[in-house]
Amino acid sequence: MIGDAALYWRKPNNVKRAYVDGRYGQMHYRIAVPPQADTTDHPPIIFFHQSPSSGRPFEGLVSEMGRDRIAIAVDTPGFGDSDAPPAPPTIADYAVAMTSFLDALNLDEVDVLGDHTGAKVAVELSLQQPDRVRRLVFNACPVYSPEKMAEMMKHLEAERPKDVVPEDGSHILHRWDGMKGWYKPDAPLELYNRDFCESLRGLDLAWYGHNAAFAVKHSDNLPHVSQPILVMCPDDGLWDATLAAGPYLKNGRVLELPQFGMGAISHHSVEIGQILRDFLDAPAEDDLPREAARPAPPAPALEKRKVRRRFVDTRAGQVHLRIAEPEKPSGVPVMFLHMSPVSSRNFIPQLERIGADRLAFAVDIPGFGESEAPPKLPSIADLADIMTDVIKEVAGGGPIDLMGDHTGAVIAIDLAARYPKLIRKVALNTVPYFDSEQRAERVAHSAYTPPDEAAAHLSSRWQTMVKLYGPYMDMRAVEANFVEALRGGPFGHWGHHAVFSYDMEPVLPKVSQPVLVLRPKDGLEENTLRAKPLLKNVEMIDLLDYGYGFMETHADEIAGYLRTFYDS
Repeated sequence: MIGDAALYWRKPNNVKRAYVDGRYGQMHYRIAVPPQADTTDHPPIIFFHQSPSSGRPFEGLVSEMGRDRIAIAVDTPGFGDSDAPPAPPTIADYAVAMTSFLDALNLDEVDVLGDHTGAKVAVELSLQQPDRVRRLVFNACPVYSPEKMAEMMKHLEAERPKDVVPEDGSHILHRWDGMKGWYKPDAPLELYNRDFCESLRGLDLAWYGHNAAFAVKHSDNLPHVSQPILVMCPDDGLWDATLAAGPYLKNGRVLELPQFGMGAISHHSVEIGQILRDFLDAPAEDDLPREAARPAPPAPALEKRKVRRRFVDTRAGQVHLRIAEPEKPSGVPVMFLHMSPVSSRNFIPQLERIGADRLAFAVDIPGFGESEAPPKLPSIADLADIMTDVIKEVAGGGPIDLMGDHTGAVIAIDLAARYPKLIRKVALNTVPYFDSEQRAERVAHSAYTPPDEAAAHLSSRWQTMVKLYGPYMDMRAVEANFVEALRGGPFGHWGHHAVFSYDMEPVLPKVSQPVLVLRPKDGLEENTLRAKPLLKNVEMIDLLDYGYGFMETHADEIAGYLRTFYDS
């Protein structure tokens, strides 16, 4: 049973997700807009997150504040789903990136809430754009003693990428234990688990945020801020350091909140929303003259990315995809469907190659990556039906070609059988064909593994990834796939449950389209062979020297097979 776990993993209904182009590429954000948004009475509020994290912990607060004003949580460049800077940024770089974000959304005057590192970005933004920031709220605003700063620098060192990723995953377990100490004992374990999974997403760039934050002192910058400030001081490990910020506030106050700790923004969003309204909607406090705007750092030169990201609205909510669109497409569009429990991220090398001359897009299957989970446990047919919504929106209704990998292969087979006019050709990486007894056994084991205080759920997942990828991929690739596999949270088993609940035997003979099957040594080579006689028009390429991840590690070769098949 998933139970209350979904509370921290499902996006509220009034919150939407989207991208805009910013200083370093695409910037991802979450937004709630009330039906009658009046920015005269209630300016938009923007949320800047802590490091290393994303805007996801703000979803409940965005939903709550979005009842009567525009509320937006943006992913800092390099975190969440926002493109990373080309080099380690400064807080000033982050702030000017936020200016580009406000420009992209045509937002003029705003209120800003900054959490930890986000507070330093908010301070700098108020100094670079003094007439654009109306009021400021900080969740923790630490002024560190030399001893505390030395302690914090140890956390920064732990975040820096290591030369060698430990095969046993001990670095992940060490981080689990270290981060857990920041949460109150009564914090829900599923909340901590979600926040921890979110903190891993930056991978080798995760240290960028704290590296920038620790180079800037609140004691130097706060005295220059003229806007009204409310500093929320929760019991989150920075209590004394945040209280120490009080004397540096020219126009603000510190609100002690000992009942709240790390994660309170998610766990107590209604209460915190009321605190924000009491401050933001109160009659104007002393609004002191603003200092002259600080100059912004120059923009870096960026190489245009071949693959972009977007969301599509479907019957099951927002679906996230990666897409490559050539200026003059000449071939039939190709849709890629990934294995479970990872995401479309693994298809980026193929999108870059196949998308050179035709529309190519890879979809996060609902419940994985950044796609919303369906309202209930889906079947393969349910997932295939959702994909038709994506095809209609992205490719104009087809016909298209398919590439399905493991779980994605089963969805592709169902699409081809039930929607023959929509699907022209089908490429598959393995055919997960099981008899009824094998499927029943696997369905019984397709269940959610809840988080464990001792991180057994992480250790088990890591060992599974090493077993699958170890002989064929370097450990950084294993680490990246491990992190991506955590994105499904309590819905992460839904893909395999759908596959093993699906009787493929009567469906395979209904696939009339040409089929290309890639057969690596991935544990399903015999299953794939048994499926071959049931397909009418099939070509099989044995790749038994390859295992998991070969479409990334041998991208040119695989793209060549696909292109030859699609173009023949």
